[in-house]
Formats: sequence, structure tokens, C-alpha cells
Amino acid sequence: MQLVNKIFFLALPVLLLSCGKSGNDGPAPEKEYEEFSTLVPGFSGLCYSADRTSFFAVSDNSGIYELLTDGTTKRKLPYTGTNDFEAIAINPASGKLYLADESLMNIYLLSADEQSLTLVSHIAVSGGVSNKGIEGLCYGSDTLYIANQKSPTLLIKYSLSSQSEISRRQVNFAYYLSDVFFDNTDNTLWFCDSQQKMIFHCTLNGDVIASQEINYVQKAEAIVVDRPTNTAWIGCDQTSKLYKIKLKI
Repeated sequence: MQLVNKIFFLALPVLLLSCGKSGNDGPAPEKEYEEFSTLVPGFSGLCYSADRTSFFAVSDNSGIYELLTDGTTKRKLPYTGTNDFEAIAINPASGKLYLADESLMNIYLLSADEQSLTLVSHIAVSGGVSNKGIEGLCYGSDTLYIANQKSPTLLIKYSLSSQSEISRRQVNFAYYLSDVFFDNTDNTLWFCDSQQKMIFHCTLNGDVIASQEINYVQKAEAIVVDRPTNTAWIGCDQTSKLYKIKLKI
């Protein structure tokens, strides 16, 4: 009996130590996102630069910026117009930049010297609501994909080669279509919805493949996706922050 008691008391510290460590076992959970401050007021649109080492971002009241991936401003582009820019897209082969003006419902091409605009197309939306028009724009295979934010939520396809609209479709998954990104890894589209605080992965026709909540972004109005690293970059209109988010979908 005494031998049993000695064994028990010798083992007791080991048992207590083991119990005390159990809460710390295993790797720490991976952080879902990082956030970076920017100097872009009314952060409303985002696209990669041609070499994908930086971003172009637009403000709905103060122009066009080139940002580094930590949110710092590399430069402010020389265009000085007072447009209500809500979206920006790039042809990665040519480096041409396209811009969406919500107030005028126009798509523009930025000149090579970055100082003037050429009208590409006016986008008419019957029954459209002021300040809830063109919010998203992206380039893919000679096509501009255009998102009309609300009333109705529309996905519009515009052919650059024929200079004409290919199709438009109302999408029912979104409350506010806030931006759109063309994913060339599998020819799909990504949307952000600032009201639902969601990311949607969709077919080119706007059918939902998967979705992910981003409720920590107060007003998501810009999106870029990097599939090789499973990363989404989101611009917040309300806080001017750039978010680097781990994709789960």
C-alpha cells in the first residue's frame, strides 16, 4: 500500500503539469486578415498594376492613386478631373486603364500620359437610382465586366472590339454590387457586396459558386483576387483601409 501511495504522489506533478499545458497545445490559429491604412479618401475601386507589384486605386472625389501592397502611396496620377470614379480596371497586356464614373454612368479610357479621358461607352440603366449606378469594373479577354450597384443589380458585358454591349443580366444574390474582378486562372468573376459584407465567387454569367463573409470590413467597395496565394484585397470606402484577406472558398 505504501509503495502504491509513493508512485501516486510521484506521478501527480506530472499529471498536473500535463493538464496545465493542454490549453496551449497545437499551432496558433491563422489570422484571417491584415489591414493597412491608405491616403485614398472614398476608396472605391482597385486593380493590379500591369506587373502586379502594386495597385491602382480610385477615390470618388480626389482622383487616381498607385498603391503599394502595404497601403502606402507610390504616386498620385496626374489626372486632375473631378469625376465620381467608383471603379478602375486594367488590360494587363497593354497597361491601358479604364475608369467608371457613377454620376455620368460613363466608362472612360485613361490616356497614355494619364492626363485625360476618352469616352468608351455610356451605360444607360432604365429606372436607375442616383448614386447607386456603376460601382464595379474589370477587364477580361477584350471584355469589360460592369456592375450596376442597385435598382437593379446588374452584370453588364461590353465588348471592346465591337464597341457594343454583349449582354446584361440582373443578379439576385447581391444587395449592393460594389465591385467586380475577373479571375483569369479559371475565367470566373469575384464580387464584393458592401451591404451584406460578403465576397461572392461567380461564373461569368453571375451564378454563385461560393461566398465568404467579411463582416470586419465596414464598406467594401473594391476587390482584387490573387488565386495562387488564396488572397483577396479589399478596399474600404468608409475607412480608406486596404484589407488583405485569406480566402476560404
